[in-house]
Amino acid sequence: MFRKAKIIVIFFSALFVVYGLVGGMLNRVSAKDNAYQDLRIFTDILSKVREDYVEEPDMEKAMQGGIQGMMEALDPYSSFIDRKTYQEIQRSRGELTASPGIILSKRYGYAYVVSVVSGSPAQQRGLRTGDLLESIDGEMTSQMSLWEARKLLLGTEESSVHLRVIRARRSAPSQVDLVRENLPLPEVSARIVEEGIGLLSIPHFEEGVAQLVSAKLKMLLSSGMKGLLVDVRGTAQGAFEEAVEISDLFLPKGKKILTVSDREGNKTEFVSLTVPLVSGIRVVLLMDRGSSGAAEVFVAALKDHDIAGTVGERTDGQGSVQDLIYLEDGSVLEILTGLFYRSTGVPIQSRKLNDSGIAPEVRSPDQDFVTKFYFDNTPDEGETALRDQFYQDLSAAIQALQFEEGLKEVRRRLLREAA
Repeated sequence: MFRKAKIIVIFFSALFVVYGLVGGMLNRVSAKDNAYQDLRIFTDILSKVREDYVEEPDMEKAMQGGIQGMMEALDPYSSFIDRKTYQEIQRSRGELTASPGIILSKRYGYAYVVSVVSGSPAQQRGLRTGDLLESIDGEMTSQMSLWEARKLLLGTEESSVHLRVIRARRSAPSQVDLVRENLPLPEVSARIVEEGIGLLSIPHFEEGVAQLVSAKLKMLLSSGMKGLLVDVRGTAQGAFEEAVEISDLFLPKGKKILTVSDREGNKTEFVSLTVPLVSGIRVVLLMDRGSSGAAEVFVAALKDHDIAGTVGERTDGQGSVQDLIYLEDGSVLEILTGLFYRSTGVPIQSRKLNDSGIAPEVRSPDQDFVTKFYFDNTPDEGETALRDQFYQDLSAAIQALQFEEGLKEVRRRLLREAA
């Protein structure tokens, strides 16, 4: 075991040296960049653990834990996937397709529920944005990468997965068994909710959704719509390119929608290319903590160009390009290589979690006593309180449409406070 541990330490030390040579030799690194000094400390710690730890350590596990900790210290989305896990994921692709309908990130060391898919087993059992998964099928999520957590959620149709769920204001984790299903993408929907007021729900931004949204908007416009609510609460799936295309349906031609910038400052700008389909109509966006990624690109574009008011909660704050980097030993790094910048020049995703995301102009109404009591004290099954909160948010958005001058006053007040 000690011989194996020594080989592992020497192997990774060699990798670090090679990395340094590629970057320009260790002795040429500037005084400002002490990364290589940190690497020496890291390898020194591994050596001391190998030599002095009270029991014979699993050095491979320790090394992987150290690397994963480094990834999680960067941001909630970067991840290290060891060779074995990556090979298992590749082998099971196309076989393990069923899911309980949970969209994950990593927060506070645990797997974090960004959103749950509408109509999924997870939603039916009451899981929601902000829940932490302490364990998945008995394996602690604090000791695994985001990729591993996502892999454990997948399985064959009608198989079950056991979760321990941590929720704020609960004294102990709750235990939930979910059945995996092959879930279809939720449908884009549109309807008239009050006279002259349309409601468009965009549950995802996967490929082709822009065409569906365009068709739904045309249907609402033909119904004499004078005000529009666009619901992207809980929308955390999809590609930013679709969000850009949908934003184009609302923005005047030539308006900046999004800028993607890498570490060298290379920028790719996306602007509106056509005459807007929707113009001269009051628009309000409904958003919450589960609005993530592409949904935030869409929200930012309409909000920053004063096309739409916003009602709800601050969004998740996931605005980045992620790439896979393949290492020589077969393991993989998933790291951020670009950030999304709003037309105002502000990034959607910040190093500080509390600064990430997009703040609404009008916050969701405070939960009434019954709703709050339900969230805090009842089992997770059922949607009574969630529906109640939905209608409270919807009511606030309708009021924002009907009292546009009041919404403009909110904007003016926010600008004064920011100045």
